[in-house]
Parts: sequence; C-alpha cells; structure tokens
Amino acid sequence: MCAYRMYAFGGMLCRVVSVLWPVLSIVSGFNLHAERPAVFRGPEGSYFGYSVDFYRPTPESSTLSVLVGAPKANTSQPGIIEGGAVYYCPYPLNPDPTKQPYSCTQIPFDNANNRMIKVNGTREPLEFKSHQWFGASVRTHKDKVVACAPLYHWRTVVNGEKDPVGTCYVAVQNFSAYAEYSPCRTNDPNPEGQGFCQAGFSVDFTKEGTLVVGGPGSFYWQGQVMTAGVAEILNGYSLKAVLRRVPGEKQTHAAADTHDDSYLGYSVAVGEFTGDSEQELIAGVPRGAQNFGYVAVINSTNLTFIMNFTGEQMASYFGYSVAVTDLNGDGYDDVLVGAPLYMERERESKPKEVGRVYLYLQHSPLTFSEPLLLTGTHTFGRFGTAIAPLGDLNQDGYNDVAVGCPFGGEDRSGLVLIYNGQRDLTARGLTLSQELYGAWASSSGLSGYGFTLRGDRDLDNNHYPDLIVGAFGKGEVSVYRARPVVSVEAEMILTPRILNPDDRSCLLTESDIMVTCLRVDICAKVSGVGIPDSVVLNAELQLDWLKGVRGGVKRVYFLDSHQPQHTGVLTLGHSRPHSCLNYTVYLRGEDEFRDKLTPISLALNYSLAPPSNLDLPPVLNRYSSTFLQEQAYILLDCGEDNECIPDLQLSASIDRTELVVGDDNLVMLTINAVNEGEGAYETELHTLLPPEADYIGVERRIEALSRLNCEYRMVNDSRLVVCDLGNPMVAGTEVSVGLRFAVQRLDDAGPHIDFDLQIHSSNKDSSKSNPVSLSLSISARAQLDLRGVCHPSQVVLPFPHWEPKEKPVKEDDVGPQVTHIYELHNSGPSSIREAELQVGWPSRFRDEHLLYALEVLTVGPISCRSNTSLNPLGLQTSSVQDTPELLGFLRNSSSPHRYRRATNAAQPYSSKTLNCSNIICLRVLCVVGRLDRGQSAVVKIRSRLWAHTFLQRRNDPYLLNSTVSFRVTALPYRLQPSSLPQHTTSMGTLVLWGTPDVAFAIPLWVIILAILLGLLVLAMLTLAMWKCGFFDRARPPADDVSDREQLTSDQLADA
Repeated sequence: MCAYRMYAFGGMLCRVVSVLWPVLSIVSGFNLHAERPAVFRGPEGSYFGYSVDFYRPTPESSTLSVLVGAPKANTSQPGIIEGGAVYYCPYPLNPDPTKQPYSCTQIPFDNANNRMIKVNGTREPLEFKSHQWFGASVRTHKDKVVACAPLYHWRTVVNGEKDPVGTCYVAVQNFSAYAEYSPCRTNDPNPEGQGFCQAGFSVDFTKEGTLVVGGPGSFYWQGQVMTAGVAEILNGYSLKAVLRRVPGEKQTHAAADTHDDSYLGYSVAVGEFTGDSEQELIAGVPRGAQNFGYVAVINSTNLTFIMNFTGEQMASYFGYSVAVTDLNGDGYDDVLVGAPLYMERERESKPKEVGRVYLYLQHSPLTFSEPLLLTGTHTFGRFGTAIAPLGDLNQDGYNDVAVGCPFGGEDRSGLVLIYNGQRDLTARGLTLSQELYGAWASSSGLSGYGFTLRGDRDLDNNHYPDLIVGAFGKGEVSVYRARPVVSVEAEMILTPRILNPDDRSCLLTESDIMVTCLRVDICAKVSGVGIPDSVVLNAELQLDWLKGVRGGVKRVYFLDSHQPQHTGVLTLGHSRPHSCLNYTVYLRGEDEFRDKLTPISLALNYSLAPPSNLDLPPVLNRYSSTFLQEQAYILLDCGEDNECIPDLQLSASIDRTELVVGDDNLVMLTINAVNEGEGAYETELHTLLPPEADYIGVERRIEALSRLNCEYRMVNDSRLVVCDLGNPMVAGTEVSVGLRFAVQRLDDAGPHIDFDLQIHSSNKDSSKSNPVSLSLSISARAQLDLRGVCHPSQVVLPFPHWEPKEKPVKEDDVGPQVTHIYELHNSGPSSIREAELQVGWPSRFRDEHLLYALEVLTVGPISCRSNTSLNPLGLQTSSVQDTPELLGFLRNSSSPHRYRRATNAAQPYSSKTLNCSNIICLRVLCVVGRLDRGQSAVVKIRSRLWAHTFLQRRNDPYLLNSTVSFRVTALPYRLQPSSLPQHTTSMGTLVLWGTPDVAFAIPLWVIILAILLGLLVLAMLTLAMWKCGFFDRARPPADDVSDREQLTSDQLADA
C-alpha cells in the first residue's frame, strides 16, 4: 500500500509515513535503462529520497546533478535532533555499477541552533528546529533551489505557544547565498490564523522563477497558497528579521468557515490555462468539497480562483498530487490529478483501495474534456501518490508521464508506471509502456519506492530526459537514464511472387535436381535521435512460417541450407542508415506437400543485437513493428486469374432409419461428392460423428464405391472422419464412398442422433459444399419372457405306509415336497433397470394349510419378501437336493435356450381349482434389478403339501395354482418407451387319488390257484370249438381254380 504524505497534527495531515527499507530495480519495458540505474544512498532512517529534483549548478554548466531531501537526517546544527537535510549528489559522467551506491554530501542551508529570546530575564528558544522535517520538499529552477521544513515550529510572541508555521530556505549561485523564507511566521498565530500553516508542505516554481508555496494548515486548515520572487527574498534578508514581509509577496486569504479542514495547498503546480503569457497556479484541496476533494486553478497575478476540478468519490484524497504537461501535443497544458485512496467497488461490500489518476485534456483556454482515467491494479498500492511529467521520453513528439504506486507490486515493494502520450488521447488513452519495480524482500519493510518522482531533465546529454525515483523507506534514490530509441523501416521484396512448378531454373545444391526458385531481398533503414554510429540488427527470416505455427509441411527451403529459417545480420547506424540482405529459396517437389492453394508466407523478425561495449545501449521503438510478412503463390491451373472457384455438391443416404438401444446397431453411410466448378485443392470430406458412434472403416465390398483413404481425427472436442477427395479435385469429378459405423453408447442418447457431413477445401472462394445431416431415430425395447416349472407336477394320495402326524415336528411329517420355480428372462435387445415380480402362493383354505411354504430362494439380481412369515410353525427343515428336472431348469435359466411360458398339461380329470380367488394366498413381492440382454432372475419357492387337509376330502382331485406377474418399472436409458413390458401367468400342482394297493393282502396260493383255473377254462373252450369245426378251412370249387390258372396264362402272354 502507498503511505499517506500526511501527519496528524492539530487535525492536519502532514507528510510522514510508516517506516519503510534497498534495492535494485527490475523492470519490464521500453527506453528507461532499468537494468543499470545509478543508485544514491543516504543515512539509515533519514528518509533519504523523500523529495528529489535535478540541479544545474550554473546556467553555463553542461551537466546536471541530483538533490535529495532527507527530512529525518541529523546535521551539524548544535542541539538539533533530526532537523532534516538536503543532499547534493553529483551524477557520475561514466557510471560504474561496481562503485554503487554513490555518495552524497549535505548542503549547509542552515548551520545555526535555535534562535533565542529573553523572556522575563530567561533565554528561551524562539524557534524549534528539531524534527522540523527540513527537506520534506525540494524544488529547483535553473540555479535556484528551495527546500522546506513544514514542521518547523516558532514561538508566538503573545502567549508563548509554539506553532508549526513551517519555513523554507532559498539558495542561489551554487549554494553561495542563502535566505530563509517563512511567510506564515507572523503576528497572526494559532489555528484561526497562520499558526498551523506548515508553509513548504508543497513547493514549485513558475517558468519565470517565482516561488510557489503551499500551506495547507492556515485558517483552521482551510489552507493557502503563497508566491514570492526569489530575488526579493534574497534582497535585504537578515537573520534578525524574523517577521519579515517579502516585497511583492502574494497570499490567498481566509474563506468562509465552510471551507475549514480543506487543505488548500496540499499540492501545487503551475501551467498555462488562460491563453495569456502568465502561468496560472494549480493547487490541490484533497478534503474540500465535502471531502470529495478538488483542484483549484488560481490566477497568479492576484491569486483569485478561476475554476475547479472536483473529485468523484468521497475520501479518495483527490488533489493529493497534481501535475501539468501537454500530453497530446496540441500546445495546451493538460492537468493530471492523483487520488491515491480511490476505492474500486467491484462489490459494494468489499471495495478495493487501488488509487486513480485523472487526466483533464485542455482543448482551448479554460476548456477541458471529461477526465480520462488511469486506475491502479494493486490493492493498497496508493497509485497516484506521485505524478511526474517526463518530457518527451522516447522522442516521438509527445510528452510522457510517470505515476508512482509506492506500495504496490510484488511484496508491496513499490513500482513506477510510465505512460506515453499521443495525439488521439481521447479515443486511445495513455499507453502504459514500462513498469519499474522495487526489488526488496518483503521482510525488510516497506520501501516507498515511487513515493517521489522527478523527470524532464537530461542528465547525460544524450537528448533524452531521465527519471529520478525515491525510495525513502530504504534511504535510496535511483536515477534511470533514457536510452536512444531506434526506429526501423524494413521491407521484403520477392521475385517472382508467383511460382510456376514447371519453371525449374535453379540447381539444387549437392544434387542434379532442377527446382523452382524465388529471390528474397531484405532491406532496412534506421532513424532516431542520438542513435549510435553502429546499430546491429539480427534479421530472422522464416519461410512458410504459418505452416510451422499450424503444424503443416513447409513448401519452400533456403537453397544453400535446405532449412526453413535463417538469421542474418544488418549493420546500420547514424552514418549508414540503409542496408540489404538477399537469399534464394526453392519450391519443394509436388509429392512432398499437399497445400498448393494457400499463399506461402515469409516472415521477418528483427531485433537489436546485444551491445558489446555501449554503456547505454539503444532500444527498438516499441511502437514500430518488428515483424514483416510477404507472400508468394504457387501457379494453379485455374485460368488467367489463378483463382480457382469450385462448385462442391454433396448428397448422402443411410441404410437404416432406427436404432434400438442394446442392439448391435451397425450403420453405413453412402456418400456422393461432386465438383461441378474449377479445381478444389486439399479437398476433404468431413463427417462429424455423434458421441454415440464409432468409426469402423470404409466399405470395400461394393465395387461401385470408391476405396478412399479416410482417417479418424479429434479437432478440438469434435470427432471427425476425414476422407481425402483429391488435391486437386478437378472439375467434373464424382466420388462415392461408403462409411461404416457402430453406434453403441445410447444409454444417454436423446430421441435421435445426427451425422453431419460437408466437403472442405483450401480454396479462398466457395471452399465448402452444402452441409448434409443424416438423422437416426432411437428407441428402447426389451422382450421379457416369464416361465416356470412345478415339481412334482402332480401328487397322488394316499401314500402307502405314511400317516400324517397330529403334531408335526419335521417338514417330512407334513406331506410331500412341492417346489415351484419362476424365471424372468430378458431376450433384449434393450436392458431393463428395474421390475416388480409378484407371486400369489396357495397357502391356506380357511384355517387349513394347503401348500405350506418353507423358504423362498433367488438367483440373479432379485430380492424378495413375503407379506407373512414363512414356516410359521417352525418345522425342522431338511437339506433336500434338487431333482434332475429342477437342476436342468436352473441350468437353462442362465444359458441360451428356447423359452416357454408356464403351462399345465391337459389333465383328463375334472379337478377343483384352488387359487388366490377362492383361498388365502401368501404374497411374495420381488424387486428385480438390472437385467441386460440374455440375463435372467429366478425365484424358487419350496413347500410341503399339507396332506392332512386333503385326506379329509378323499377322492376329490384338486389343482393348486400359483399366480406370478411382472411389471417393468424403468429402463436404464434417458429415452423411455411409451409402454413398458408386463405379464401375468399361473402354474399348478395337481392332487389326485389312487386305488388302494392291496397286492400284499392276498395270499400267494390264491393267486396260483386262480391262474390254474384260468388255464383250465381256456383249454375247455378250445376243445369245444374244435369239436364244432371252428378250426376247419373251407376249399374253393374246381372251376375257380381253372379260371385262375387261365388268367395267369393270358397275362404271361400279354407280357
């Protein structure tokens, strides 16, 4: 952050800052030689560098030196503590960085102790010079120097109080004559008068050498401005005349009490604003206008106020610093005003204090534009604390300006920003051309680098003004010299500009190959104020440079090196302002590159070669381009104008219109491309793939389709298939191609996907065909099959040697095992995300059990629960192995097979059907997870037939039916079908009654006797039938035999 130039004293803020610390400055930028500044260092803690200025000892002197104020320095004055001093720092004619920092000497403005006065017989101080901050402000004009102590106190004659009236010392003739000037040391003490004036808080000179002094504490800190001639101050000066009034002195007077605490004179400057020969005064009033601040333009003749510039933000300290210079070269002085406490309100709750500088352009006398704004970028940097006109820093005809930001930059070590003026400032504004940085470690304290600035003087007589930067927190001052600016005018001449590939007039080095050649001439001319006699330019020539930027194949090389780039040296200077280089380049073979249509760009980049022995090397003009480009062309078969205008036509079709999620979804695009115009170069078919599609390849099985070279590319985030259609694709060419794709990733697809196609060429005009878009609709379908098996399918009662137990303990005590298995199978092609499956199980008839459910088992992504508990009697279950029939069913449920729905074989019995409509059913509710194509979910319910219930109803057959239903609730896709699969079916176990088995109740002898009796009866029947002639055969008559024989003979004869 940039510190206040303020110190709280009796309500007035004076120029004191936080303690700050030594540097070498680093820089980015233009023509200030920041790498090697001359550095002066003062006593530690003296605030050396708080104020600075250039100084010319005599009007005839050819060199300048530097004056530096150190307001907390100790001097040889007896009994004075930190009275402050001004140092004289001669600038070395030949700066040597190894001898820095350079030394300075104190200027003896005042060697005396406090003047004394006898009060009631006791000698008491009349003035108080300790901590007076002498050197807080320093200004020079030719051989005149003024240095002030704004905190100088003087004892009032009336009541013996001491007031900070401030005082200044003027020196002339190379410090051979001194005089004190204290305009507020009067008989009008105390705050209501000039007792708190603090004269010398700001000082300046008019162009005639009149001294201008600001005293912001007068009249209850309304402030005032005073002027006096230096000659008048020197004439008749006497140490004894403590209340002296200088002849010709002028002062502003007290205003109404509404102007209290305004601080008029906080900063002062001079300029011409009325069009006459007299300069006007500029005075900052940072707490005027209800703390918005303003800057007053004051008539220097009678010190009347002419006009004001008012700030835009309260408490921004608008008017903290002021400067005057002509920045747009129109002959009128412009005004710059600093507001270092300006806050930028990106958000109302968190404004950032960045500082701002306002530039008022004067278009005619007392007519100014709306302010142009320069806003700081470093929070708490105090941008605008110091503003220094620099003169024409780069000798472009326009003055420049420096702005200090003493607590900005990295580690808050301070920076200075250089802005260049120009003609059209209203439209383009000031141009930031360079930044100078303080380079102290943050741990060493704040430096205040850039707190004070001074420019517009040429220290080294190289025709360029230089800059002084103070860093009072480190006790250092850096002097930056301006480097000569070299402006370069370069040109590149190509002969010929159009290359004919058939005109091969050059022999390729180290071979016998003839090639097409191009001559390149590079010429440069330098100019500038004070440039050296020898300026060396490095000229780097890059051939076909745009191909290098875009990663293409370069089409031309240098003939001698076979390389696409070369760096040459141009030696120019003040005595040799013009020089040229020439090269020969050749066109590579047509089989080595494809692009024949794009111009061949040759780029020249030039820079100054590093100096070898110059103390102050020149710099290239940053406003002159260091890049030059020319273009050559390849002769094309496109008519006399060498410009091809193709007419590209595109059509396409697709072999299907719909894709189903989960299916293989193979797609082929059949594309037809035609050029009905002139040749199209680097012609390519671009197919933009949707995210769901993958490129398989070119269709090569159909003879009518071309077998083009196609490749997959990623361009930015787009996926393309690019096919080469020819280079060139000559007029009348027609190409057909088939492209195959697999479309798989359809889970998040919308209702359709699109393939976008277009032909691209590198031609300048009509380079593309009509766009074609092929759309495929997307749907989701899943075929689900529900099947089941019962084991056993029927139960025959009663069982031999088995009786139901009155109080069953084990499951075997109940009856035979009955198992039903249900399988939900997805035949695809789409998957399902979730389904519901429900089983109604014939559990009880009134209070009697039917099929007593023991357990529910599942296979696959399915989970089940029942509405009542299984095995409610807690019977002991046994480990029962599945029968081969059940094992086969379970194996088939996870392997490819033909599915059948659960059905019951036709029964010849008339049975009573028991199902959930006439009995009490157990409800089994299942949630099925994701089923992809070919996957199944299986539910197995194991139970026991409660035999006791049926034995009470003998000879009645029953069909025990279980019902099963499913309903798909969601598919795992963004696209959902209008209806989802669902189905209900049933299957049952038949309970039959058989004849009782009495085989073992009949004795064996009875069986044998029955067999013998049966045989006896059979024999008697056979004998009776024989006796009756039953077994005798009937013979045919003799005539019939003869006829039969005759027929046979006739047939043989016919054969």
